[in-house]
Amino acid sequence: MTVIVRDLRLQDPADVENFTHARHLAIPHVMWTPAGVIHRTAHTHPDARYRSLIAEEDGEVIGTAQVGLAHDSPEPGHGYLNIYVRPDRTRHGAGALLVRVAEEHLAAHGATRLYSWVLDEPQNRTFAERHGYRASRSAHFLRLDLTNGTLPPLGTPPPGVEVRTAADFAADPRPFFELDAETVGDEPSDVDTEFTDYDMWIEENWKHPLLDHALTTIALVDGRPAAFSVAHTDGAGRYATAMTGTARAFRGRGLAKLAKNASLRRGRGAGRPSPATTPATNPCSRSTSGSDTRSAPRRYVMSVNSPEARQRVEVVLLKAGRTKIRYEAELLTDDGTRITVRAPWAGEGVRDFGFVRFEPGDVFTEHYWRDRWYAVKEVRSSDGTLKGWYCDITRPAALNGAELVVEDLDLDLWVSADGTDVLRLDEDEFEESGLAERDPEAASAATRALDELEALAHLSSTDARLWPPIS
Repeated sequence: MTVIVRDLRLQDPADVENFTHARHLAIPHVMWTPAGVIHRTAHTHPDARYRSLIAEEDGEVIGTAQVGLAHDSPEPGHGYLNIYVRPDRTRHGAGALLVRVAEEHLAAHGATRLYSWVLDEPQNRTFAERHGYRASRSAHFLRLDLTNGTLPPLGTPPPGVEVRTAADFAADPRPFFELDAETVGDEPSDVDTEFTDYDMWIEENWKHPLLDHALTTIALVDGRPAAFSVAHTDGAGRYATAMTGTARAFRGRGLAKLAKNASLRRGRGAGRPSPATTPATNPCSRSTSGSDTRSAPRRYVMSVNSPEARQRVEVVLLKAGRTKIRYEAELLTDDGTRITVRAPWAGEGVRDFGFVRFEPGDVFTEHYWRDRWYAVKEVRSSDGTLKGWYCDITRPAALNGAELVVEDLDLDLWVSADGTDVLRLDEDEFEESGLAERDPEAASAATRALDELEALAHLSSTDARLWPPIS
């Protein structure tokens, strides 16, 4: 099984459909359509350096990523990567490879701080934290059955208040743009946003294929747009609230609720069965009208310094008290117990073991522990293809300042990418080292560690969660 990462092929309808399907399987609470995916990829501002990435395993799309710079933030250097892998294809290496490609792209274009929305499930949080991200804030998806759910009474608009639709602004959307720009600027977020480019707003938002002009509702006060609720529909019966907000001068008067309630009622009349708010883009609109709303899975936003800003360390590999090799690596995370670094192949030239070939361009993501007697190293080729895992039996690691010191105890284990080859290595060197005589406790710990890793590798054929053992 080979996993690669590439850009979405916008001109290939089947590729776009597969991207959309994989995204829907991973996060069904958000509305995805092929037309929406194409529009987002083709019409996002060029300064965003936006990319839609696909993780493909033997020709099948199993993961996706949306990657870009927050070009509309007044503070430069912010980037985002939203990565989702099909739930039936996790632990194949797709997520890690998408993260690597996305981070390298963003860092190359000046990102110094990265953000990502992550599903609030243990395995998703662990994955993000393992890559150096920390929890920042949470959001919810809310769902309401428009067919059978109860909506509050619409009521009569107060004097001077008129409820209109976005379609009424078709000739001149600028007043709507100005309202959107003001409310977005006040939206709670990790990254401030400013809408200043009207023409770009028209291309990205007003012309978005999911924007339903007939259901998007705007409350006017004395003829001035004061509050709004944006509705997205997919043409297949689904409705989603994409943003709800009120201009500063009109807050506290219930105008946003009025606009949203009116939009929901229009949606019901149009046969849209279930709206959902998406607080990744509109945390202000978490209060969906009606008492029948229920919380969907939460998402956390994670933030971390970009790869360019990460600490560099020097890995020092000792053997029998002497330095075997030194090489520089990028410190990805240190949670107090496990230390993870990333480094290119540190050997000279090509080394062919017969069962695997290490060569210049290979990338090693190496996991060390302060309380375990082994290290697990994920090995990928320069194009991101997973080669397998090389596991060193070592004494527990120590991070001393900028030096990560590890003592190699000769024993090794190789596990191929597909898990079919599990090979114990260098047992003869271990016997000849004399460790059993010099330090029998260490020798016993080393053999137990090798046995443990081998058992986990074999058991992973029936339970993929067991390998690699880096939780």
